[in-house]
Amino acid sequence: MENLIIKDLDNDTLVDFMDCFEKNGNKKKIENLRWQFFNNTEKKSVVDIAKDKTTGKTAAIYALACVKFKINNDLVIGSQSLDTITDVDYRGTGLFINLANDVYEKAKASVTLVYGFPNGNSVKGFKKRLKWQVLDPLPFLIKPLRSKYFTRKIKYLKFLPDVNLSPFKSALNKDYKIKESNDFPEKVNDLWAEFSKKFKVSVHRDTAYLNWRFLQKPNENYKIAHCYNLDTYVGYIIYTVKEKHGGKIGYIMDMVYDLTDQNVPTVLLRHATNKIKEEKADCILSWCLEHSPNYPVYKKERFFDFPEKLRPIELHFGARSFKPEYEEVIANRDNWFISYADSDTV
Repeated sequence: MENLIIKDLDNDTLVDFMDCFEKNGNKKKIENLRWQFFNNTEKKSVVDIAKDKTTGKTAAIYALACVKFKINNDLVIGSQSLDTITDVDYRGTGLFINLANDVYEKAKASVTLVYGFPNGNSVKGFKKRLKWQVLDPLPFLIKPLRSKYFTRKIKYLKFLPDVNLSPFKSALNKDYKIKESNDFPEKVNDLWAEFSKKFKVSVHRDTAYLNWRFLQKPNENYKIAHCYNLDTYVGYIIYTVKEKHGGKIGYIMDMVYDLTDQNVPTVLLRHATNKIKEEKADCILSWCLEHSPNYPVYKKERFFDFPEKLRPIELHFGARSFKPEYEEVIANRDNWFISYADSDTV
């Protein structure tokens, strides 16, 4: 570390940040970085950029982007660990751990926890060296829609024809009205307050967060469907379709609704499924923990637990508390609510 200088992320060092990722095969868009680190709901991030004093080259980056969290009944500032990289010429020198610990020390004064979804290469470092609680498995659910996406990955099944595994539209309850629109009404805040009473740890999904995550994120096209029972607002679902992992993948990003009306999640999920089918997706993915209020409706609508060995990428789920009073609650997987809305990858 003696040959390195540590800089914060700002308008001047943003170029260094982008340059490091591009030179290591992972090009970043400047508008997405500004959205993630400068324009998040807390207008706060904690980032170390290590530059070589001799060459001026960016050697490594460790970054936290801040977001509001609900822990028990408290609203606190949390952070997501993301965009961590060590340049190929500096790997094996311990930079990842040193930068992470430095960032954590800086964050502790104002940030309550860090969470994230480490890949298979980094998860051991997060657990053993950075004191994360690994809360695996990451709760992937899958609804297969077309057979060819799966059979073409298996040599002796490639000859099989492409079969539509879900050929019919799902029927919707006509007592409910679905409206797609790119906005979030203020009623979402009351809905979330009631919905989130069932769990103790989650990103705080108020309108400020939802607007930032789904309406302000550059280069995305999320679909937002709102559900009404007569004139009463009773829930939303957010979904998208992307070309990823060698196919066309539908993603259920988030679903929040009136827990007193169990017809609502079925209507919302069926609507999203029908729309994703219209785009000829190969399958639909979701993240949903087994204790989540959403889990039973996913199972009823024939979403299956996605075996880890068959997943297209290896991801893990973990967190670390910076405050002793929250350590126990954060370390318990059963206290969490997560969905794809909590990730930066989709």
